[in-house]
Amino acid sequence: MILNEKILQFMRTNNGDFNQLALDVFAYQYENCLAYQRYCQQLQATVDDIELWWQIPSVPTDVFREFDLCTFDPALAKYIFQTSGTTQDSKGKHYYRDLSLYDEAIKLRFMSGIGLSQEKITFRMLTPSFDDVSTSSLFYMLQRAMEWYGDTHSRFYMKNNELDYSQLERDLSADIAEKRPIALIGTAFSLVNFFDHFQNQHWQLPEGSVLMETGGLKGRAREISQTELYQLFFTRLALTPAQCYSEYGMTELSSQCYSKPRQDGERSVFISPHWMPTRIIDPETGDDVAIGEQGIVQFFDLANLEAISAVMTSDLAIKHEDGFELLGRAPLSVLRGCSTQFEKV
Repeated sequence: MILNEKILQFMRTNNGDFNQLALDVFAYQYENCLAYQRYCQQLQATVDDIELWWQIPSVPTDVFREFDLCTFDPALAKYIFQTSGTTQDSKGKHYYRDLSLYDEAIKLRFMSGIGLSQEKITFRMLTPSFDDVSTSSLFYMLQRAMEWYGDTHSRFYMKNNELDYSQLERDLSADIAEKRPIALIGTAFSLVNFFDHFQNQHWQLPEGSVLMETGGLKGRAREISQTELYQLFFTRLALTPAQCYSEYGMTELSSQCYSKPRQDGERSVFISPHWMPTRIIDPETGDDVAIGEQGIVQFFDLANLEAISAVMTSDLAIKHEDGFELLGRAPLSVLRGCSTQFEKV
């Protein structure tokens, strides 16, 4: 059985030796990504030196902006997802020849991650479609979810960076009149724009509706806290905390984390899938922090086979017993040393 198929089987069943599978993935990536191999050698962490998955060298996400971190010739990529950035050169890239593992991650987690069964539902997507913005891993995920789980009423509402407020208002009014449950999904920024446009208008979303926000306010001209944003969900849409979900993902990964159901006053605690364990680490020692302490979020994503599975983010989080609570970006002083070894490649 080839490695891709072994990973798919593990993702579907959660049955097998994760540590051995991770070591096999590391060996594959070490052999086929020269930049990563040299990085590991700088750290004196070769395939022969590693026995446990958490010892595998992780790559800071910023490095994806400087190097083509993939296990094949980038010219052969069928899909290239890009991070946000002010210029083309500053965007990190994730190259794919095959999206079967990415698709499986969506199928296994998307609907359950927002508290739904796999029955068809009406999606109200406050984003562009992947057809319109074909470099976004987020929009790819949302379009696939709509293709698989969306009913005939489902729609994307953003084009050329503008929401179609008139169509959205008509559709929401019809949903409410017909008592049709919906999944309202958008970035935090698009949801704030939605509330700003409709000012003090209130909506009573039908019973069974859910909302998912994907983050995305940092760096904007206007920022609001997660608490303020969620208060808008409760007061303007008549949703309860248990109906509101957060998704946490990034271009450099192939899998996503979803928040567990919230209670009043709680912040989102994210749960990662079994094929992508999360570590919250002390940036100085690289050791796991204790429950309740802060550290840097680090993942090992088996579905990232064609890139690098061990990824260190630039996000601070508090470690919980069953997940992690995001605090925001880590200060530059914490992250400054993370990329130094790659400078020597």
